[in-house]
Amino acid sequence: MNIFDFTEKLKEYPVFSTQELKLILKKDFRNSFLVKLNSWVKKGYIFQLRRGLYMLANAKDKINYMQLASKIYRPSYISLEFALNYYGIIPEAVFTVTSISTKKTAFFEVPEIRGYFSYQKIKTSAFGGFNTFTENGVSFNLAEMEKALVDFFYINRNRMDGLKTNFEGYRFSDVHRYNQEKILRFARNYKNKKTLFLAKNFIKYYNKDTLIKF
Repeated sequence: MNIFDFTEKLKEYPVFSTQELKLILKKDFRNSFLVKLNSWVKKGYIFQLRRGLYMLANAKDKINYMQLASKIYRPSYISLEFALNYYGIIPEAVFTVTSISTKKTAFFEVPEIRGYFSYQKIKTSAFGGFNTFTENGVSFNLAEMEKALVDFFYINRNRMDGLKTNFEGYRFSDVHRYNQEKILRFARNYKNKKTLFLAKNFIKYYNKDTLIKF
């Protein structure tokens, strides 16, 4: 199989793992095929995102960083600063795709696409609050707006005091109508007093609806 046949066969699966490749190629996949795969990586026909995970080079302009983030490290979902900027909650541009995972904290750089991906570990009980989307045959997980906020509170709890000036320092948008029930539910899943404290104070200062009783 040459690179042109391979690219045609994988056009519906532009991002693939070694295990997925075995299922796609079936009898055409042999251990010796990995040697050919590595050769194509060296020639720039394929990008290696991390060990055992690849992307077709001709899909570079079709796949966005959010799609890659959920593939590079599993289980994970995009959250924290990247998601907050995506929703317009913080104004600063974010050049690292920030995600949450139940696995250990990690960071990956993919020079071929100038991509940076970071992952913060949280407890399994708090993992959730995201939606799954699919574009160009590649799915990705993105935190709900309120979950991205609570994740941020948890990860940064030791440097936040919960005062209005502290929230204003991060320049959180006061235009959004945040769902306070979701914020509290997500915060309680962390079973962490400081995270819940920050969530309650955020609601107090920013929610434009009638406050619920704590």
